[in-house]
Amino acid sequence: MNLEERMEFRREMLYEAIKVTMEAHGILSASYRFRVVRNDRRGHMYSVLMDLSTDFMHNREGRPAQLVALGAAIGKNAAARYGILVSGVYWRVNDQIQGFEPSRPDAEPGADATAPDMPPPRRGQGRAGAEELAAFESFWQKGQALQLRDRVYASDLAPLGDLPESDSQR
Repeated sequence: MNLEERMEFRREMLYEAIKVTMEAHGILSASYRFRVVRNDRRGHMYSVLMDLSTDFMHNREGRPAQLVALGAAIGKNAAARYGILVSGVYWRVNDQIQGFEPSRPDAEPGADATAPDMPPPRRGQGRAGAEELAAFESFWQKGQALQLRDRVYASDLAPLGDLPESDSQR
């Protein structure tokens, strides 16, 4: 994989880590949206921007101490599963998120009408599936390369290109 493909795959891994952590804490996907911002040139460090529904904020989980603990859990999960650093999780209330209202009648059964905002996949590669993410987690922990579709994810440390030596160490 080239650098752009590896960064996109790591972004997918972070999305998965965030969703799994929120679900593990009993937080419905309809009560939040999130975005991630890359903080380094390789895509190993991110900031997470969470928009919460007002319904969520009126619950016990919306208290500042709970949000700090949840942000720490997101960072810990991303680092343990995929080696991705989360430098910070930033929270805000968004009045437009209708967290706990019944789903729309025209929605497919089991479909999430208010899924987190995520950009579409690039270059026709498609989103990484649960099986691919689980395979990566297993291979990453063993330090092995992973065959992903027609590409090989061999190293997070491949050269960035024509960057000065000081920039390539980031």
